[in-house]
Amino acid sequence: MTALSPIPAAVIDRALLWHWLADLFLAPPTPAQLGALQGRAGVEWRTALAAEPDFANAISRIDAVLEVGDAAGLASALTIAFNRMFLGLGGKRTLSPCESAWVGTRRLYQAPVSEIAALLRASDLTLAEDCCEPADHLAVELMLLAHLEASADPRAEDMAARLAGWTPDFLTAVKAVDPTGFWAGAADLLSAALARSLHRKPEERTV
Repeated sequence: MTALSPIPAAVIDRALLWHWLADLFLAPPTPAQLGALQGRAGVEWRTALAAEPDFANAISRIDAVLEVGDAAGLASALTIAFNRMFLGLGGKRTLSPCESAWVGTRRLYQAPVSEIAALLRASDLTLAEDCCEPADHLAVELMLLAHLEASADPRAEDMAARLAGWTPDFLTAVKAVDPTGFWAGAADLLSAALARSLHRKPEERTV
């Protein structure tokens, strides 16, 4: 029997970060989620992230938003911003968080949908029945990456490279239209995390 090497803590931490970023681009944070981020554990986690030089500026932008107002009021403001940026209420300024909208013909429901769906099946994963987003939604791709990372699956590197290939234009657009600074910070954090994932040390790679 082949012995299995333990999954490095760095891999688990990355998986947690991918999940958190996926949640941010899937739906606006609830008062409970914001309260957790503003609480002791949330502050400690953000402080740990900010200790990484590549993440410091991004976390600073997120901190600036979280430090203003109570969770309920902040959730209301962020929900309005999210709906305008990502759900069509912003008219022509609405940004689609789907890969198809940023590659090739830049039309929705193109090849990336079937490609990611195939990757999900190959990973024995399925979208929840109540999920109305296409398979190439940023949140779905990040959750897939988190699963691959946490499973020490060598396909994680290709998935990270795929995300790094199509997200730059989307993240730049997010920073240009975000009126709150919250998703601008998340965009900077995702960009830095993907870059770091692709250039991490050999001992940190999934095996």
